[in-house]
Amino acid sequence: MGDPVRAVVVAAHRSVRNLIEVACQEAGVTVVARAETAASAAEACRSSMPELLVLDLELPDADGFRVLDDLADVRPRSVLVLANDADGDHVLQALRVGARGYVMKADGLRDLASTIRRVVAGERVMTPELQKDALGALGRLARRARESADLEADLTSRQRQVLELLGDGRTMGQIASRLGISPRTVETHVTSLYRKLGVRTRVQAVSRAATLGLVDL
Repeated sequence: MGDPVRAVVVAAHRSVRNLIEVACQEAGVTVVARAETAASAAEACRSSMPELLVLDLELPDADGFRVLDDLADVRPRSVLVLANDADGDHVLQALRVGARGYVMKADGLRDLASTIRRVVAGERVMTPELQKDALGALGRLARRARESADLEADLTSRQRQVLELLGDGRTMGQIASRLGISPRTVETHVTSLYRKLGVRTRVQAVSRAATLGLVDL
């Protein structure tokens, strides 16, 4: 019989941590550390190097994805995420950073011991509804990527420069001065950008460009 699986439990509320710990005991998993913040969770994982991380996304100092980002180089082999909502983008994000399980606290805690056993065994655990939400989010991401590539190919180099400066919050006059062109020429470029982005205002243009990944805010 091999060594017991070691786990770190992360949840802001003591009652949730206690419930997870009981489920771990029922699943034959040894809890080696507990944490209630993103910062302490990363530290606990680095110091104990567990095989399993049971992570509540709702933390007081940051969302749980911050923990997974911080542990990118030493992420536990198995990660089980607990969440309050079924947002498809969150489910997809959890899968992309290595989570094997994603369960809703409202209805997934009753079978938590069974879920932990399955995650430790290497299964991917989530309801069909959550899988559907994740696929929907993946489809939206793919569409945005295609739209971004098509739009970027349609923009001239000067329009891309103007768009980046709009994203930086520069005024028309500042853009004109920065690029060494007239304010009227800047307005012409901005009008073309509005048409290509399908928007009517500067805020809409920057928001749309940020959504497509064309500018960083």
